[in-house]
Amino acid sequence: MLARALSVPGVAMGLSEPAILNDVVGFRRRGARPAAVARTADLALRLLGRPFGPDEAVIIKPSNIINPLAELLLALQEQGQALFLYAPLETFLVSVARKGLHCRAWVRELLEGYVHDRFIDLGFAPEDYFRLTDLQVAAVGWLAQHRHLTTLASKLGGRLASLDADLLTAQPEAAISAVAAHYGLTLDAAAVAAGPAFQRNSKSGAAYSPIERSADYAAARAAHGEEIGMVVTWAEAVAANVGLSLAGPNPLPVQA
Repeated sequence: MLARALSVPGVAMGLSEPAILNDVVGFRRRGARPAAVARTADLALRLLGRPFGPDEAVIIKPSNIINPLAELLLALQEQGQALFLYAPLETFLVSVARKGLHCRAWVRELLEGYVHDRFIDLGFAPEDYFRLTDLQVAAVGWLAQHRHLTTLASKLGGRLASLDADLLTAQPEAAISAVAAHYGLTLDAAAVAAGPAFQRNSKSGAAYSPIERSADYAAARAAHGEEIGMVVTWAEAVAANVGLSLAGPNPLPVQA
């Protein structure tokens, strides 16, 4: 949604989950040497960084599987700014539960990749993952990403900021204004907030208003609330055990 919203002709071009970055991850997972992975990632970023229009910024929204390489990508793009857009844990779990079996399978596939990447450092033994429910698996993936990007933000300072996705949907104009300032973009935040990006499903592109989204999430909470609440409590304990805050690092100043 955000990449689409920021795609303003003459200002910026947004790219959502480009396959070439997923290919870099696959190259690494097949055993490529670190130097070869870095060269391939550099070439991919150079290709993606060519805008369609003159003087446009390029904003890339990668898929979740690229997060283990976030530090490498930002080292390759020394002038690049990054934003960690995240759904709060409870909201994320509601989304997983609402989307059903295919999303529950997806979080397991994501965790499998993260285990292969040695991306998870939350105190679990390998056999522990087999004992987790679907939503616990989802929470582990969420915590792993949150911990990695929180650590990275402490190294990069203002280059890497965060934004609560609930805040983006609740206050789109103020959030877009803060994001534009972070990326150095000059745009009409009110026009962007009123545009189609906030009225459509970010995956399918079908019409999907904030009111419909709220109703769907309320229904999912009613159906799965007990399970979600238990997993949130469990995940909070896991985070506390490793000293991880569930708040986003370097939050953007969104003015109400």
